[in-house]
Amino acid sequence: MYRFIVMCFLLSGSYLFSSNSHAAAPTCHTTSTGSPYCQYTGKVNKIYINSGGLILLYFDSPLNLADAEAVGYSPTSATATVYPLSENPDFAKLFYSTALAAQASGRSVTIQMRGTQHGYLKFDRIWLNE
Repeated sequence: MYRFIVMCFLLSGSYLFSSNSHAAAPTCHTTSTGSPYCQYTGKVNKIYINSGGLILLYFDSPLNLADAEAVGYSPTSATATVYPLSENPDFAKLFYSTALAAQASGRSVTIQMRGTQHGYLKFDRIWLNE
């Protein structure tokens, strides 16, 4: 009986702390002044920079493309957001380091995106959550 109770406890604990839990998908909104934006709050699933100078951050849960289209954006990718390093190198480096810190510490981020580039929503700000 003792083994059964311990096994149940371990299984329930692994379920509660499983990495399979997903964050909310990115959502899109229009501000009171009519400016559209999309927002993601969740874990940094994957982040990288390619040789073309694009930073890509992948969402934990995909964007519903229809939500982006409803506010006037037309991304073709639902899984990531982008920023070109050449546009503002200082911001890009700070964004990348903040996202890496979130990933390394297991903390979530909030990212806002305005516009599209290369088929992705284009991020322009980040918060590192507690």
